[in-house]
Amino acid sequence: MTVPRGDNPERRAAIEVKCQAPAERPLFKFVHDLVYGYGSFMFFTRPSANLLLVACTMMRPWVGLLGMLAGISTLLWRRWLGLSLVAAGGLEVVNGILAGLLVGYFFAPDWRAMALGLCAGPFAVLVSAWMGDGLRRANLPLLSGSFVVVGAGLLAVGRAMALPFAPPPVLVPVEWMPAPVYEFLRALGGIYLTRTVEGGAFVLAALALSSRTLVLLAVMAHAIAQITLLGLGIPAGSLAGSSAASAAIMAAIMTGGLFTAPGARAAGVAGFSALCATVAALSLYNALFFMALPPLSLPFLVVTWLVMLTLRPEHGAAWNRYWLAPSLPERSLERARQAEARGLSPHSVGLRAPFFGRWDVYQSFDGPHTHQGPWRHALDFHRMVDGHAYRGDGAQLADFYCFGQIVRSPAWGQVVALRADLADNAPGEVDPVNCWGNYVLIAIGNDNYVLVAHLRQGSVSVALGETLVPGHPLGQCGNSGRSPQPHIHLHVQVGMALGSPTRPFHLSGICIDHRFVLDGIPAEREKVAVPHVSEALKRSLHYQIGQRLAYGCADGTELVLEVDLGPTNTFGLVAGSGARILLAETDNLLALYERFGARDRLFDAFVLAAGLTPLIDIEAEWSDAPPARLLPLPPPLRAMRWLLPGLIGAKSHYRRDWDAETQAWQQSGTHCLTLAGRVVWQCRSGALITEGGGIVGFSLDAPGMAIQARLTRLGFKSDTGVEGWEQPVARAS
Repeated sequence: MTVPRGDNPERRAAIEVKCQAPAERPLFKFVHDLVYGYGSFMFFTRPSANLLLVACTMMRPWVGLLGMLAGISTLLWRRWLGLSLVAAGGLEVVNGILAGLLVGYFFAPDWRAMALGLCAGPFAVLVSAWMGDGLRRANLPLLSGSFVVVGAGLLAVGRAMALPFAPPPVLVPVEWMPAPVYEFLRALGGIYLTRTVEGGAFVLAALALSSRTLVLLAVMAHAIAQITLLGLGIPAGSLAGSSAASAAIMAAIMTGGLFTAPGARAAGVAGFSALCATVAALSLYNALFFMALPPLSLPFLVVTWLVMLTLRPEHGAAWNRYWLAPSLPERSLERARQAEARGLSPHSVGLRAPFFGRWDVYQSFDGPHTHQGPWRHALDFHRMVDGHAYRGDGAQLADFYCFGQIVRSPAWGQVVALRADLADNAPGEVDPVNCWGNYVLIAIGNDNYVLVAHLRQGSVSVALGETLVPGHPLGQCGNSGRSPQPHIHLHVQVGMALGSPTRPFHLSGICIDHRFVLDGIPAEREKVAVPHVSEALKRSLHYQIGQRLAYGCADGTELVLEVDLGPTNTFGLVAGSGARILLAETDNLLALYERFGARDRLFDAFVLAAGLTPLIDIEAEWSDAPPARLLPLPPPLRAMRWLLPGLIGAKSHYRRDWDAETQAWQQSGTHCLTLAGRVVWQCRSGALITEGGGIVGFSLDAPGMAIQARLTRLGFKSDTGVEGWEQPVARAS
């Protein structure tokens, strides 16, 4: 929040409450829920995008009116039944709206048709609750599922009431528009039962405002549908052909956009889904034609659900973590890039090092000795001093520096198998029968198991079924099994049987030289160390609920941060401007993630300076991948970032040094905007961190912008029975 430094905090708090008051007014919230309902099953968050969808439905006023009345009815029935939310994201609202649009599309203006449209509300609530619970158990989204059931029922009732049918809409050809573009816009408009060029233009504008990736997927899906229709000899302009194109677009958007991160594989899945949805739509259109029923959303729903059920990790490890929580693709891509940089890659399992202190890599992935073929993803560790693994002549196992050292659990999990009775080999000897020697096998979920092998005879200190955390002692480094010298073998395998194929993994929270890495795969002969966590730094960077921090700038502006706990039990930092970011603390790291809310340059400068801060007590370097929208870019680059979300990204490189004069850590960062991997713009940040006061200052230096802020006030907000307080922070001399 940017306010004069001399502003009264109590008055500022009152202003904030007053500004937030409209969101608490029942009428405002009701209108908000209604408008956002239009785009809820495509997860649109921009008010302008949702209003464009409202405008699309109003291209045929009678149809749009019934859709809006059905949405109002859905919200009123939901409130009357005392339900705050029936389906995830409030999908019952859009299902009610679609059912109302359907009634208006098929039946002529009539008070009885209006009454029928209002009936969509209670049934949308009831059917959404019923279907949503069942689909949730199968890990499937509701989408427009209840619309199919409710819409088909309302059509049957309308026929029983002998309601007059609406005349078919008159299609006005647009002479100057190419036929593929004309049919593309009609297919987009058909998603909201407004199969016109104007309606499609509104839907296209809503897509473009929300996500350029969704626009590209829609274009690709429509092209696939057109080619399929051409091959089958079905006119693209027919109702069957246009409906098939609409189904293809929606299936591609769901399976390749909203429920995964953009990429080549997602595009392939989207294309496959579009092809299947086209064929399914044609099949259902003709199968239901003789029953006088339209297929509605059924083709795209069936294909989307089948693809989600089929492409699951239990059917193939390649699909592990392919499906993500629903979100706009650009946000999913941001999360995926940042997750990979922070050691949370969906393609690799994150482990801690199975030791404390500094060890050497004896053999890495694709190692020349035994890490080949199905067992290529494995790491071997031993200890070396002055280039030697042993003292003296190395004739005895006790001569080896790593023999007898404590081996620790690299993960959270449960012991499912172990062995401890095999004798250790003499140096240079191996046991080719019992290749893994003494070992501990740990189940970590998703059919993944961690094997720690070649342990010392009789040293295993865990029991079957025991629950482990990282760092828990497992035993001692030994020389059992196929091991010519003492070392630790570590891998992740798919399946419980010893010798099962390995899968990619990485080490998190280690130092390779002076690099602190969260996604490390150390190479052979590299030294790997587990850095010591600074308890003083950990205490000073621990944020409590209700804590307030005020940072002042030389120009009189101020950033006031408050720590809060969200409804989903996520901690966050919130500025008075409404800017918010989530906060995570681990045993060795402070991380900020998921930036949303209002734009605030001071807030973003703080996030860039301290977005990823290790809680270790050594000088180190590390990397991160923040969202590109945090960077204070000039307008041309902001436009480029908006247009090219898949090609534009950001990366950060941090370095932290101890300043003996100020007795503080100086944390500097270089933040680059990249286009196809090449740096096109950069800025620098800084953070001053003390072991008693935490982040006491931050800075950002970018072309045309310079920010210097220091901590000026600390406090806690008041709570029931707890008095709030605030005190100034003295400037360091």
